[in-house]
Amino acid sequence: MKKSGKRTRITELTPDVLDQLDQETLVGLIMKLFEQNKQLSEQLQAFMHEKYGRKTEKHEDPNQLRILPVDTLNPKDQASDSAEAETEKKSQPPKKPGHSRNPMPSHLKRRTLERQPNDNERMCKCGSDRVKVNSVVRNTRFECIPVTMYIEEIVDSVWECPACHDTIIVESDAVEPIVNGTTGPRLLVKIAEDRWLNHSPVHRQQQIFARLGVDVARSTMCGWMGALASTYRSVYDCMKTELLKSKIIATDDTPVKVQDREKKSNIKRGHEWIFMGDKDHPVSLFHYTTGRSRAGPRDFLPGFKGFLQGDCFSGNRALCAETGATFVACRAHDRRYYKKARPNNKKLCDEMLQMYKDLFEIEETARELNLSAEQTVLIRQQEAVPILTKIKSWLDEHVVTALPSSSFGKALTYSLNNWDALNNYLLDGDLRIDNNLAEQQMKFFATGRKNWYFFGSDEAGSTASIMLSIFSTCLRHNVEPGAYLYDVLLQLTANPDCDKRELMPHLWKPQMPAAEMADVNDTPKVVSASRKS
Repeated sequence: MKKSGKRTRITELTPDVLDQLDQETLVGLIMKLFEQNKQLSEQLQAFMHEKYGRKTEKHEDPNQLRILPVDTLNPKDQASDSAEAETEKKSQPPKKPGHSRNPMPSHLKRRTLERQPNDNERMCKCGSDRVKVNSVVRNTRFECIPVTMYIEEIVDSVWECPACHDTIIVESDAVEPIVNGTTGPRLLVKIAEDRWLNHSPVHRQQQIFARLGVDVARSTMCGWMGALASTYRSVYDCMKTELLKSKIIATDDTPVKVQDREKKSNIKRGHEWIFMGDKDHPVSLFHYTTGRSRAGPRDFLPGFKGFLQGDCFSGNRALCAETGATFVACRAHDRRYYKKARPNNKKLCDEMLQMYKDLFEIEETARELNLSAEQTVLIRQQEAVPILTKIKSWLDEHVVTALPSSSFGKALTYSLNNWDALNNYLLDGDLRIDNNLAEQQMKFFATGRKNWYFFGSDEAGSTASIMLSIFSTCLRHNVEPGAYLYDVLLQLTANPDCDKRELMPHLWKPQMPAAEMADVNDTPKVVSASRKS
């Protein structure tokens, strides 16, 4: 035991040392060990829940009454109820069989498999030939054509006049996305779709091509993806211009591993950001940065003065402070803190989660009734504001007694420190109470990291941002990405000076000839239009 002034510092906890401690020091030591034990217990429970627990954030009210409170009935009532249920069960008609097959899509090509009768089957016993009078569809099934690799030769023909020997060269009109490249547009689109949408890394695609008898190096495919992203860069820039016109922009970010040979572990950390425009400017853009600094959103959204919705990252607040934008914090993010603190503070956290349940039910009701922005603001003022006032009083009451270093204390501190930003969703009916739509876009990387592990360079991060922006916006508008990528690639290659604004996914109209369009999957938008006609 060592003493320094009035405070006692313990180096070893032995029985002799404990016997020498005064009561005040011993009580302080016990309280300190109790607090450390509680923190370690919370960390262990959080780790176990993260690894083995349920991922849902759904909250069930413990005070909710059961529809059939069987446990409150006495044995006689249970027996009579079971007898009545058995009688009712016998009197009921038999259950109907399960549902039939789902209808086959009308936009897919159809192929008929029908066998013609042989000579013995065609000949009747009476000596006459049978004729076809009807056909019955016995079964309808899906089938596919396996991937087939083939070689295209782009040929320029030479034409000569036999009389005067005047010669011309007729060049092929084949589109070359990469000049003198060894890949065609369909193969480029397929690699990009498998890489970014289906999360199949290039080394796995290399193995697939090898089984087809084609040797394509991974470095070659990475170069192709870089060239493809450069082609779509003009559309990406046009989408960014459209994004900056939004009244509301939702944002989120996630870390990604990037290969760096100068680092000891050969890996550094980069960041991918998502910026989603509002309903009038419905584009979703990704942006890659080498670190998580406030320069990320600030440089990507220069001069933005609308509503910025996201988590309470200092960069989001810095952007709003510089440009005059209004920061709107995510209440689902705040609610998550109480969900994590619930194992050690069940009663108090259930009270907060129930109040949050009431808040989210208001938002769900507004969406189900398809209320306008003005009506949504009104219902929030009438129903949500009283609940928020109750939450604020609850926070002020419990923050006094909660341990600041505990998970529950951290949840209370987060709520109080960001209270104004969390309530800014009341300002406009088009604002959401949460930022879940933007957070859902991070699944591209959450799933991808388990397959491709890391980016090969910072340039690969920029390539991913452009391609994922295209895919995310296509999925947002129910546009089939493969058909969109192929058609836009042809238009950008054939006419680099075309209007890029019309090529954004939500404004895109197919320009391919009907023969070429037949070989590409129809988009849901095209299918619905054909059904209406």
